[in-house]
Amino acid sequence: MTNERLETGKRIRNFRTQNHLTQAQFAESLDVSTNFISEIETGKKGVSLEILHRLCQQYSLSADYLLFGKEGPVPSEYTLSEFLASLSAEDIPIVIEYLEATLKIKKLDKKRSPGR
Repeated sequence: MTNERLETGKRIRNFRTQNHLTQAQFAESLDVSTNFISEIETGKKGVSLEILHRLCQQYSLSADYLLFGKEGPVPSEYTLSEFLASLSAEDIPIVIEYLEATLKIKKLDKKRSPGR
């Protein structure tokens, strides 16, 4: 178990408990098992990009805070290339798919609202 995974798990657990959510409630809201939440919170498993995205979107959390304990990225300390370099081989296609989908949505929004 890596220290980073353990620290991320602690921040997730702190968020959950501060919001008076049980592991079961939290797991259900993210469509995962209670056991999976337990393993993330104890650092036995890392949080996937998919679950991280769901967690940040659903609870308006910062990925920088959950992953690194920062309230926001400091551009000189955290660059896109550093982020991409930190991804596993299995995470890279997920990130690419997410970015492509985001760009498609942005283009569709521009077509629908040409006055923006």
